[in-house]
Amino acid sequence: MPASPLTGPVRADVAIIGGGYTGMWTAWFLSQRAPDARIVLLEQDICGGGPSGRNGGFVHGWWEDLPYLVDRYGRDDGLAIAREADEVVDGIGAWCAEQDVDARFIKAGYLAVNAFPHRPNDWDPKVARLAELGAGDELVPLTREEVQRICASPSFGEGLMMRSAASIQPARLARGLRRALLERGVTIHEGTRARSLDVRDGSVEIATRHGSLSAGQAVLAVNAWAAGWPGFRGRVLAWGSYMVVTEPIPDRLAEIGWTGGELLSDSRFTISYFRTTADGRIAFGAGVGAAGFGGGIGRVFTHDVRAVRRVVANLDHLLPMLRDVPLVDAWGGPIDITGHRIPEIGSVRGGRVHFAHGFAGNGAGPSRLAGRILAALVDAPDDPLARLPLVGRRQPLLPPEPVRFAGARLVREALIRQDDAYDAGRRPSRVLNLVSRLPRLLGYRIGH
Repeated sequence: MPASPLTGPVRADVAIIGGGYTGMWTAWFLSQRAPDARIVLLEQDICGGGPSGRNGGFVHGWWEDLPYLVDRYGRDDGLAIAREADEVVDGIGAWCAEQDVDARFIKAGYLAVNAFPHRPNDWDPKVARLAELGAGDELVPLTREEVQRICASPSFGEGLMMRSAASIQPARLARGLRRALLERGVTIHEGTRARSLDVRDGSVEIATRHGSLSAGQAVLAVNAWAAGWPGFRGRVLAWGSYMVVTEPIPDRLAEIGWTGGELLSDSRFTISYFRTTADGRIAFGAGVGAAGFGGGIGRVFTHDVRAVRRVVANLDHLLPMLRDVPLVDAWGGPIDITGHRIPEIGSVRGGRVHFAHGFAGNGAGPSRLAGRILAALVDAPDDPLARLPLVGRRQPLLPPEPVRFAGARLVREALIRQDDAYDAGRRPSRVLNLVSRLPRLLGYRIGH
């Protein structure tokens, strides 16, 4: 049953705004740290009703980002962040077992394939760098023959396996978290949108349509909606990602050998990501949606027919032997992207308001790490988790509107067309290459 909306004035020790993975993991870990604390969570929809409950179901850490982490934070700190991020895989599996949550957790690894017919893979330097850093076992190159034994598609070339990765049914995990929180005494109000947040007289004051919430501290776990929050809208871009799902085809999956539960993706910048489900379907998605304007979250993130068609075209290209398989559903949602494609986690307003956002569509796993960090920031700011070097490091400011909106759409179209050219075995035009590189030239970790 939905939790009732907040009505009237309510007092809490900690208020959490956002009932997705980040907010719910924060509430979970905070309830462990401070079992007597009164924790109140506000969610404008139902818990897990947004991107958390409808994401791709990929759970992994940041081993593929280790070179960036080391370059930004130094060798020891970069490795420390990657190790903490890797906890999410086995941590979620163990949590599901302990809490009797059937989230269809399968730890089978994550395989990225090179599907460009005449373009070499782009991961050899990354693999060499991980070996130098003593983490060479985390990303393992596979030959085309080895890839074909995992999933026999004529479009797949060589691959790169991240062994520490798992798949989940995302809505099941979200609803399991909600149930566990209610059992632990966390108060949840669904259908409750926070209209404003102020800090005055040492208290955080949150106004809603039919009530108000006062708390000693607050956590903003709004993810893509941060693009519209004061103080954050200049650092977060909301971008659309869409998915489709097939009818059950267990026999067809067996014919191509894809029965181990491995997660798959291609090497496009506008990445296609796909996995199998417990009943033998393929859930297939791609980051080919549009950017939002001014932080607004509207129908462009949920009803973009052109984006759905692009997802279907990618599916047909990567798994051409399954083009006859009917698709039975499609959906979309917003993802939150920062200038360096790594989350922002920190505190503002005198340390009374804590935040985490910017998971770039890969939040199913790292949101658990964010929850651990946010709980530590609330309970014990000197905790080693709260002092990880990424905490408190702001991402670069994005261009102001309307430049951000126009630029994001221009670059997105260039990236898609560049990827399409590589898929077809063509060389992209110089103009496409230039436009796709513009964000990098401006200091952002976006684009080719």
